[in-house]
Amino acid sequence: MPLDASYCTFSPDYGCYGGGWPLCCSDATISCPESKPECDPRPPSPPSDNALVAKDPHLHFAHGGEADFRGRNDTCYAFFSAPGLAVNVKVESTFTIRNGQLTVNGTFLTEVHVVARVDKARRPANASFFASQLDEHNMGWKVVQGDCAGRPFQFGKHGGKACFDLVIKMAHSSATFTLGNWTVLVHGNHVYDWVSGPKHRLDVSFSARGAAAARSKPHGIIGQSFSSTAPRWGKKDRYPLQGAFKTSAQAEGSIEGSAADYELAGPYSTAFAFSRFNGKESETLLPELAAPVVDAASNDN
Repeated sequence: MPLDASYCTFSPDYGCYGGGWPLCCSDATISCPESKPECDPRPPSPPSDNALVAKDPHLHFAHGGEADFRGRNDTCYAFFSAPGLAVNVKVESTFTIRNGQLTVNGTFLTEVHVVARVDKARRPANASFFASQLDEHNMGWKVVQGDCAGRPFQFGKHGGKACFDLVIKMAHSSATFTLGNWTVLVHGNHVYDWVSGPKHRLDVSFSARGAAAARSKPHGIIGQSFSSTAPRWGKKDRYPLQGAFKTSAQAEGSIEGSAADYELAGPYSTAFAFSRFNGKESETLLPELAAPVVDAASNDN
């Protein structure tokens, strides 16, 4: 199957696949068949909650609720902050055309930066996924770049890195970052109906297993939705059918404080108004936050 026609580059289908795409798209140990695999089997299991950031971007929180988030062009935001783990994203402006009638001035996520403390000595590790490194086939060889306790690394398709407790694996156009019971999946994709701005964007999902959320009580634009079971409803953009439209919603009403409170000085900064990075894990667990799996994600539906 031609790379540029790969179903791994399509928009995610969470109704068919638990991770949005067939497992082979994110697991380098599994070869993708020529034909699109059947939907994942869904055996009875405890219910999971999902959070999603999609399209210019839209936020769908871990325990329900939605909001839209534009951000500021060329600015990094704290999406997730927990003791010893931070996930920051860069927002860039772009113009697209919908149905040949509506020109949208919106934003996409173009960089994801993971900051971690990776062993008992709390040695630092930084790892980034750059949409700009993806080519016309939605792949690249320097997509993931970072350093492990001061030692630099970079890789692309089917590469990987184990940096003490932080494990990174890349498939065709997606990479998983796993630290303890937290997993971050980043999936690169084309900007469809592109007019100007970046030609590739990133989808990001977060997964907490066991008592991860109850112990970490994370914060950040998406992270805070893991710290309570209440749904979060915020401001959303209303798109017209034609003409020109500029997105403006900043998740008002669904996040603590304002969007400006989550802006960062740089891609690997962990300091913002509600940072949990240098905090301690809680010894008092809230049972309602302990679940087999709780997911959050960012993608273009």
